[in-house]
This record gives sequence, structure tokens and C-alpha cells, in this order.
Amino acid sequence: MKLNIKGKILLGFGVVLLLMLGSCLYLIDKMKTMDDNYSALINEKAYGYIYAESARAGFNMAAVNVRGYIIDGNSDSPAKIQASLDNSIKLIDKIAPLMSTDEGKQLINDYKTKADVYRKLMLDQLVPLISARESAQSEKERAIAQKKITDFFAANQKTITDLDTAAQTFSEYESKLLEEGGNQNTDNVREIITTSNIVVLIIIILGLVIALLIARMIANPISLVDTEAAKIATGDLTGKEIKVRTKDEVGHLAESFNNMLHNLKDITRQLQEKSQKVASSAAELSASAENVSAAATETASTVGEVASTVEQVAANAQHISDVSAQAAAHAKEGNEGLDSVVAQMDIIQETTESSGKVVSGLSESAGKITQIVELITSIADQTNLLALNAAIESARAGEHGRGFAVVADEVRKLAEQSAGAAKEIHILITSIQHESKKAVESMQQSGTQVETGSQVVREVRVTIEKIISAVQNMADDIQSVAVAIEQMNSGVQNVAAATEEQTATMEEVASTTQSLAGLAGELDELSKRFKLA
Repeated sequence: MKLNIKGKILLGFGVVLLLMLGSCLYLIDKMKTMDDNYSALINEKAYGYIYAESARAGFNMAAVNVRGYIIDGNSDSPAKIQASLDNSIKLIDKIAPLMSTDEGKQLINDYKTKADVYRKLMLDQLVPLISARESAQSEKERAIAQKKITDFFAANQKTITDLDTAAQTFSEYESKLLEEGGNQNTDNVREIITTSNIVVLIIIILGLVIALLIARMIANPISLVDTEAAKIATGDLTGKEIKVRTKDEVGHLAESFNNMLHNLKDITRQLQEKSQKVASSAAELSASAENVSAAATETASTVGEVASTVEQVAANAQHISDVSAQAAAHAKEGNEGLDSVVAQMDIIQETTESSGKVVSGLSESAGKITQIVELITSIADQTNLLALNAAIESARAGEHGRGFAVVADEVRKLAEQSAGAAKEIHILITSIQHESKKAVESMQQSGTQVETGSQVVREVRVTIEKIISAVQNMADDIQSVAVAIEQMNSGVQNVAAATEEQTATMEEVASTTQSLAGLAGELDELSKRFKLA
């Protein structure tokens, strides 16, 4: 069964709650049993003991009333004697239904039998004797009646003693049952307390175990993602894929992180290869420019024919100057954008959002690099245009310009290769931006410091500043070419001067291509900051 983080937490708490519910039901059952035992103790044993003692007290009170009558001759003693005896018999009758054991029933029946004998004896024999004494006319008759009463007690002492013994035996039996019941309730209370403590301890231990297991299942994979994200932030792409067995949100995060790492490796590897191709093309373009400069010496005799095209070349040079100015402006805007990026990256916190913002910064930087690539494409297009013009002029020169035409064709091919490579880099940068956007969505909860990324952006800013400087230099050089062409338009003084001007112009082109090679090298160095193996 696949559970998300919420399900795992609810399952853990559910187990603990079920244990608590089970323990509560167990304790409730025990409390009910103890309440039943206590009720039985009160209803059967306590009341039985109280009724037995009250009946015994009633019999004793009847004897006290007899003695009181003998001593002071109280006329209401017979009525009190009968009331005490009747009340005691009623109390004994209440005890019988409460007895649940055979021994208790036997004892209460014995007690009841002896009580009935005692009551009958008192009412049938003693009370008439008391009445006879009460109705005596003379002292002699009263003395005879008194002696009969005394003889009655002497003759029936065993009956009185047997009744008292039966009452005491039953009271002791009830007292014993009360003590045993109390001890049983005490044992039940102790058992409940002990069981409660054990159950609470088990619930606490099980709760801790469940909490630790859930925390481990969540924290360990996130810790792995955090560690690998920190490596990526420093440019280290050598990390291995994170293996997480769970299929919850943490598992999805790890899977997305692995996909991002794989894509970053592929993109960085392709970026390194393309930057090397650009550097190679720039080197070949520089060599071709030197060949063009050498060939310019051979075309000294055809400079006069070139004069007719000076105005067209001047217009092209002005266009190139305008394009260079626009490129410089775009590069400055990119530099200002990088300043904002640096300021933003300096305040990134050590959270999961930091990793996403690093990738966002990478995406923004890729956008600026796209502008640089567009600048490279523009330079390649202008170089191709110059090569085309040179080819046209060499065709006009005939046999003298054939060597120059070959060189111009090579320059055109290299310019086309540079433009193609720049387009491929542009495609890669677009892919980087797309993957960066996906990475931001997948790494919202990953985080670490991005000082290295910030440093890379600063270095890119320095590189762009160099590009701005190179573009400005190229614009100045092109402006110089325009001035030279205007001078040529007013009249070429001699072939040597024109040749020197053309040679100087080609040297500037070679210098520009060298700057292009330097920029490609810096781009390669930036890509190498990401360690692949």
C-alpha cells in the first residue's frame, strides 16, 4: 500500500489512539467489575453485618428492659420488650435474601431459628410472668412473681447464650466477608493501577518508535537531497542518483532531483563541446584574416577598380558600426541585469528556495548569454557580408584577385560555421532555461548557500564587461575603417597607401576574431566550473 506523508503520520497516530482506546475500554471494564464487587460487598455483606448487629442489639435491649422492669418496676417494659424482639426478627428476615453462599444461608437460618425460640420464650413465658408481677395484690405475691422471673432467666440462660453465640458467629462471618471483599477491591485497584502504568508505558514507547520511524522516513531522503543540492550549487555535478524506496512526496522530490541532475549533466557537456567548436572556428577565422591581409598586398594593382565600390563599402561599414553600437547597448543592459542578479543572489537564504533561485539565476544568466550569442551571430553575419563583398571585388579584379577570392570564400565558410555554432548554443541555452524552470518547481524545499553561483554570475558580469569593451573597440575600429573609406572616396594617393590601409583593416578584423576566441574560451571556462567526473 502506497501512503503519502500525511497518511503515514495519520497511521502512526491511529495506532497510538487505538492502543489508548483499547486500554480505556479495558480500564472501564475493570472499573465496572470493581463497582459490581463493591456494590455486592455493600448490599450483601455490609448490610447483612449491620442488620445482624442491629438485631443482636435489639435482643440485648429486650434483656435490658427486663432487668429495668425488675429493678424499677417500669410499667411499659413489656411493650418495649415485644417491640425490640419484633424489630430484631424483622432485621433477621431482611438478611436472609442477601445471603448468596451456602455457609451464609446456614448461619442466618440458625440465627433465625434461635431468635424465634428466644422471642417465643420471652413473649410466651417471660411477659406473662411480668404481667403477673404487675397484677400482684400483695408484697408476697409480688415477691413470688419476682422469684419466678429470676428463675426464668436462670433456667433459660443457655437459650440466651446460644442466641448470642449464633449472632456473634454470623457477625464474625459477615465481618470476615467484608474484610475479604475489601482486600479483593484493594487488589483490583492495584491491578488497575499497575495495568494502567504498563499500558501507558507501552503507548509512550510505541509512540516514540512510530515517531522516530516516520521522522527517519521523511528526514533521511530530504537530507540526501539537501547534500546533493549543495554540491550542485558549488558546480559539482558528479553526485550519484538519490535512491528512495518510498512513493510519497519525498520520493517524487528525489525522482525530480535525479532528472534535473541528469539534464544538467547533459546540457553542461554539450555546452563545453559547442564552446570548443566556437573557439576552433575563431582560430581558423583569425588565420584566414591573416591570409587576407597577405593577399591584400597582391591586389595593390587593382585598388583603382575597388575605388568605384568605396561608397557601398562605406555604407556597409556604417551599418556595422550601428549594429556594434546596438550590441554594446544590449551588453550594457545585460550587465545591469547581472548587477540586479548579483544583488538578489546575495540575500538568498539557506532554504530549499535557495536552490531554486540559484537555478533561476542560471536561467537569467543563460538569457544574457543568449544576447552574447546573438552578438556573435551578428558579427559572423557581418563578417560573411564583408567576405561576400571581397569576393565580388576579387571577381572584378580577374586573375589578380583569384587568390583573394579563395581566401574570402574560406572566411565566408568560417563565418557560416560560427553562425551555426552560435545557433546551436542558442538552442542549448533555451534548453537550459526550460530545464531550469522545471528544476525551480522540483527544488522548492531544497536549500543551501549559493555563494559559488553568485561568484559565477560576477565572473559572467566581468566577461560581459570585456565583451562590451571588445565591441566598443570593434566599433571604433569600424569607424576608423569608415573614415579611411571616406578618405579613399576623396581620392587614393597611391597604391601603397591604399594597401597599407587595407592591411591595417584586416589586422583589426584579426584582432576582433581573437577577441571572439577569447570570449569562447571564457565561456568554456565557465562551463568547466561544473564538475562532471
